[in-house]
Amino acid sequence: MKRASTQAGFTLIEMFAVVVILLIIGGLGFKAIQMTATASAATVFRADLDTRVHRTLARVARELQEAKLEELVPEPSEPFGASTVAYRCAEVPDIEEIVWGEFRQLVLAPSPEDPADGRDNDHDGIVDEHELRLIHDVGLSSERMTVLVRNVAPRLEGEQANATDDNGNGLVDEPGFCLARRDGILHIRLTLLGKDPRGEVVARTAETTVWPRN
Repeated sequence: MKRASTQAGFTLIEMFAVVVILLIIGGLGFKAIQMTATASAATVFRADLDTRVHRTLARVARELQEAKLEELVPEPSEPFGASTVAYRCAEVPDIEEIVWGEFRQLVLAPSPEDPADGRDNDHDGIVDEHELRLIHDVGLSSERMTVLVRNVAPRLEGEQANATDDNGNGLVDEPGFCLARRDGILHIRLTLLGKDPRGEVVARTAETTVWPRN
């Protein structure tokens, strides 16, 4: 009877060991699946951020394509460019005469939820993000404002506030959205920020050019 009890005891220990091993394998498998899902979600997030930055640039380019070049205020000249600019667009283009509309304005401003104070006030993992606004009929009773995009970086990717052209694009300390005119061509640059499912802050930058109407 004693020998049988010993054999039964070893059997229980073996079963317990098998259960433990299965639990470990299952845990590792679940963790691997979770990591794969998170990586996939991060890839989708970055692709979406890419889409947003390019879509916003296309929207701004369409807006400025019909702008009156000599009335851009302030002049977005290098090496500083401009992150806020007022302009008028051709509202009724005609072969013989162009009818210019009321003034509009592109404005880069701090997010209302995260003032530019060096802190993450809205607890989204991004510090001092800005938003790009489009204002129609500036100064009139019909003035209206649209937010084109949020989570604009305080500085263009690769740039720091040190009075130096860190990213080598000809501009100094440029913000996350900026316009710069060179040889009659407007260069538009934009950096958006986002926090992906892995908790990493991701930056996506794009640039385009437009030839405004003279």
